[in-house]
Amino acid sequence: MRNVIVPLNAYDSIEVTTKGQASFVRLIAEAGAYGMEIRRELLQVENQEIDRIKSEMDQYELFTVYSAPIECWKEDYQLNKEQLSLIFQEAAALGAKWVKISLGHFQKNKSNMAELDEFLRQQEEIQLLIENDQTPHGGNVEHLQAFFENTVEHRVPVKMTFDAGNWYYSGQDVEVALQKLTPYVIYLHLKQVTEALETVPLQPDGEHSWKIVMGQFPADLVKALEFPIVPKEKTRDYIQMIMDMGRESEALLTCNS
Repeated sequence: MRNVIVPLNAYDSIEVTTKGQASFVRLIAEAGAYGMEIRRELLQVENQEIDRIKSEMDQYELFTVYSAPIECWKEDYQLNKEQLSLIFQEAAALGAKWVKISLGHFQKNKSNMAELDEFLRQQEEIQLLIENDQTPHGGNVEHLQAFFENTVEHRVPVKMTFDAGNWYYSGQDVEVALQKLTPYVIYLHLKQVTEALETVPLQPDGEHSWKIVMGQFPADLVKALEFPIVPKEKTRDYIQMIMDMGRESEALLTCNS
């Protein structure tokens, strides 16, 4: 069951921006990953590097997620359509199946869901994912719940990236987030956050929040390793750890059914 994604911000940012994200494709593929999460903020010269990444990814048939540091809704509660259009164009050039962005400033009675729906109907080959970020607005459980309930009501094709660690940065309760948002999630970002709000590598021993979160979702849910992988050669070990934990969870469910 290959379902682990490696985001490029898991590696040293200077090395990634100097060498280019394409240079990490072989490492990630040979480590047994299902795919890669390309990070827009780490691109060199965007269009040229996108072509190189696409060429390299095609050789290894890796699933591609495109992550961009933009907000879906602007501060005036309107759709960020210009930036969305650009991001989806770049995602298409990459061959990405998923685009991941933040919620931004959504408000039910002011944000035009019909406009978002119309935009996404023109992008049917790419799935939009909204992630809980580290801001007070984009990482707020109630704001996210209101948005996703609205997407269901209006049948807007949006799903969620559940970042297990960002709730700590935005001051939210992880268990409440799980209760209210689990039905919308198709992609899980795994990170371990300390009391000092530092993201650290996953530790398999102990009752860590990311393990509890992971246990609330099906074993085959796509997961990303969003924490410092040092040295980068340990990528294979972390991928294997998550896959092994998934198999154990699946076996336990089978025994209990």
